[in-house]
Amino acid sequence: MKRIKFVFATFLAGLMPAVVLGNSGGADPGHTGGPGDAAEGCARASCHVGTGNPTRGSGVEITFPSGMTYTPGAAQRWTIRVTGLEARGYGFQVSVRLGSDARQQAGNLAPVNNEVIVLCQDGSTRLPCRADTPIQYATHSNAKTANSFEVQWTPPAAAAGDIKVYVAGNAANLNGQNTGDRIFLNNYTLRAGAATTPAPTIRSQNPVLQAFSNLAKLSAQTWIQIFGENFSTVTRPWAGADFRDGRAPTSLENVQVKVNNRDAFVAFVSPTQINAFTPDDDSLGPVDVTVTTPAGSSTTRLNKTRVSPAVLTTPAFNVGGRQYLAALHTDFTTFVGRAGLIAGVPFRPAAPGETIIVFAVGCGPTNPATPAGNVPAAAVPIASPVQVLFGQTQATVRAFLAANAVGLCQLNITVPTAASGDIAFAATVDGVGTDQTLFTTIQ
Repeated sequence: MKRIKFVFATFLAGLMPAVVLGNSGGADPGHTGGPGDAAEGCARASCHVGTGNPTRGSGVEITFPSGMTYTPGAAQRWTIRVTGLEARGYGFQVSVRLGSDARQQAGNLAPVNNEVIVLCQDGSTRLPCRADTPIQYATHSNAKTANSFEVQWTPPAAAAGDIKVYVAGNAANLNGQNTGDRIFLNNYTLRAGAATTPAPTIRSQNPVLQAFSNLAKLSAQTWIQIFGENFSTVTRPWAGADFRDGRAPTSLENVQVKVNNRDAFVAFVSPTQINAFTPDDDSLGPVDVTVTTPAGSSTTRLNKTRVSPAVLTTPAFNVGGRQYLAALHTDFTTFVGRAGLIAGVPFRPAAPGETIIVFAVGCGPTNPATPAGNVPAAAVPIASPVQVLFGQTQATVRAFLAANAVGLCQLNITVPTAASGDIAFAATVDGVGTDQTLFTTIQ
């Protein structure tokens, strides 16, 4: 059951902006000891007080995976350790500046897990920071008993000379007061290395496939998967900090996608796969799909249609030579299908008259219009007519763009009266079918 739920939940999670939780336990920005920061870091009466504070040049250290160099545009994962004193709790803060101008941010910091948050100088978590407060600060979300933290840093896309890294560590006694704690300050200089990252290459066979169906289809406002090599040096989905004003990012880890020379919205990057949401565009016919990284670009062509519907299924639902629809009952836990279809997974047939939930992509425009990449706060009806057939029997369906997700269509379907057992399921949007051969079960 865990595998099936993971298959289903992973894509939905990828469509929705993750919530990055801030925490009052994290240090306020401006305490790394860098230019413009408090000179003593957090070693003062209003913050943390302890004998010998602050200790400079030791007690906190960063492990850099590429040594003391960086490759433009190539992300690094740093490990930060507080080593100066055994304590009951540990915290840190780090900032990264241009060596030529310490008032300017160098590259971008990002949390690796929920132990870390990234703040701007003004204390906000909305990235990128405003031009008048450009410096980012990665810090602990809560003090923890382990003395190490992980942070990801992506350098500028072009060589920017020396980069200065400022870090503060806190070894705290967690006595509920600001006394008896130790603050450590350190700094490092990273120098630009040769840009050896190879250019991206989109593969020649099945280079772009639409989500859910894995067919070579493309339309405006649909989800696509791009396959190839050298797309990214890291693997990650988008997170809440990547969104601005409810709008999805058009660049992730310096990876960009264009469809017909328009920016797509990048939801996931890895060395061999990119997941993206296509932009608004009325053009039809062959169009270019281009992946661009700091190391170069790669382009393929695909035929673009007005709509390209596909409904959710998974290879795990291929049983006995039949591909079953990944439909849900309204509890959003039980799948539609005969009991025991897959061991350990909750299934129940659909009964005539009840409502089942089917997710889809490529459903086309909404009414009122929803701009591509926006996260709708409420459900928005699909503008084109949607038809669903169980065998030859038409069902009543209400189709809409789901709230709090990017480009996820939801079909609420009233099951018609039909013969019990496995039955073919077909859906069309504006007369265009999914080209999927699917079954579901009625009883």
